[in-house]
Amino acid sequence: MLKVFLVEDEAIVRESLRDNIPWTECGFEFAGEAGDGESALPLIQKVRPDVLITDIKMPFMDGLSLCHIAGQEFPSMKMIIMSGYDDFEYARRAIREGVEQYLLKPITRKSMREALEEVRRKIENEQEQARYVEQYRLESREYEQLQRREFLEKVFSGRASAETIYEEAKKLNLDISAEAFACILFTFHDRHSDNGTVESETYQRTMDELGMFFLRSPAYIMSGWSLGTFAVIVKGSAESVPEYVRKALMKIEGVCEMRQEEISWYAAASDPVIRFSELKNAYAQANHAFACRYLMPDTHILTKESVESILAGNREKRTILSMDASRMDTAVIDGFLKDGQTQETEEFVERYLAGFSDVTGSRIFRSYLALNIRFAVIAFIRSLGYTQEEFTEGLNEDGQDFALEEKDMGPYLVKLLCRALEYRDRESNRQGSRVLEEAKDYLEANFASPDLSLNSAAAAVGVSSSYLSTVFSKESGKTFVEFLTQRRMEEACRLLEGTPCHTQEVAAAVGYRDPHYFNYVFRKTMGCSVKEYRAQGKRNL
Repeated sequence: MLKVFLVEDEAIVRESLRDNIPWTECGFEFAGEAGDGESALPLIQKVRPDVLITDIKMPFMDGLSLCHIAGQEFPSMKMIIMSGYDDFEYARRAIREGVEQYLLKPITRKSMREALEEVRRKIENEQEQARYVEQYRLESREYEQLQRREFLEKVFSGRASAETIYEEAKKLNLDISAEAFACILFTFHDRHSDNGTVESETYQRTMDELGMFFLRSPAYIMSGWSLGTFAVIVKGSAESVPEYVRKALMKIEGVCEMRQEEISWYAAASDPVIRFSELKNAYAQANHAFACRYLMPDTHILTKESVESILAGNREKRTILSMDASRMDTAVIDGFLKDGQTQETEEFVERYLAGFSDVTGSRIFRSYLALNIRFAVIAFIRSLGYTQEEFTEGLNEDGQDFALEEKDMGPYLVKLLCRALEYRDRESNRQGSRVLEEAKDYLEANFASPDLSLNSAAAAVGVSSSYLSTVFSKESGKTFVEFLTQRRMEEACRLLEGTPCHTQEVAAAVGYRDPHYFNYVFRKTMGCSVKEYRAQGKRNL
């Protein structure tokens, strides 16, 4: 319910208005009162009413001054002026301060009620328009992110020709003309989140702040890469790209370190390349460093130089006699099994074994290392609900004494970890499928509600909006909004073909408050207006 605040210096008038106006019937909650503008201001700042009703002539601070100050602080607040002076100058000043209604005293119950109802209608219309603007913004953002991610996948994989890349970039309004390029990968997770099912305010603020930084600068092209991980193309002159990379890494570090108690984060960057087609090499380099985040949990910014320096230092310190078994912390393996990607496995294993290169010549150590990792993997598999027998069935370990030759260590660990990731992804896909089906069921039951959104659907199935968005695009090949729009258009077409309902009725029946916006979406989806569809009997879905 909308809140209203009353300011009137005459106590009798103020009490009469307070007690005799049917505020609730008019759609308002009476939220407070004051006898002058000066005493009213702190109360207004606390209550934050939707409507301010004030006398124009008052001691200490008059009504127009109060409207001026309150209007600056709360631009959306509507104001009604009461005055005993039928003076054009007062009315002109009131209009200048954004006053909605100018009522002459004595105030009747009827005049106040009419003013309130008019103001309420205006507020509701503005709120409705704001919802449409926000809905359009979210729709555009979700679709844009899906298109960008697919574009970057083609760029980084090298699957598409230069001609195709430039054509798609033009369609997406992405400027990829530059002298040099680089790649940045970064990830951040809520330390208290469980597989994307919780999205804290801290996480959201971090995402908003970093998103704003990258999206507002023409030097960066940013897109979601996987859940909680983002990819950035850096572009500019050969001299500026290294500086842009440095600034980006500083920004990520600055934002995330402020929230290190709640946010876990890592970032990796490549060296510059001079051709857009070479971005696949830049991505490979950044991804190579990025895979080392599991090996160096205390190093949050990963570059070729920092990775090589740390790993080289570790190799110099290690011998078979001085080797501390506790340094083979299974948390490294656990971290990779939880968040790593299959395509990272070979690089991860290579880097992991490089840290023990001085001692892998020992058969005893190799056996210990292989068994240690195997035990960690089995424990992880059991946490997913699978048995050891199920997991090892396809590993061909019969008779394996784990006395591996040095050349066989890498392939064995890659096979072991890849199989574990396969089980993890199988379980994740199962969960994703369950979430998707639940979301589809919720969408089917509620698509006619104008309040249905990605956020409300995510809340209904118990996951974060970013997780649901990722699941929808991955599992169905459509964004949530595309899927919802398609379902609404299917129902709209059914109603247009089988009933005499007017456009406004059809719009309301499929979740659109505004028939004009419904017409816009219908034309965009179906390729013709509602009127044309009905006249021609089209069935294009």
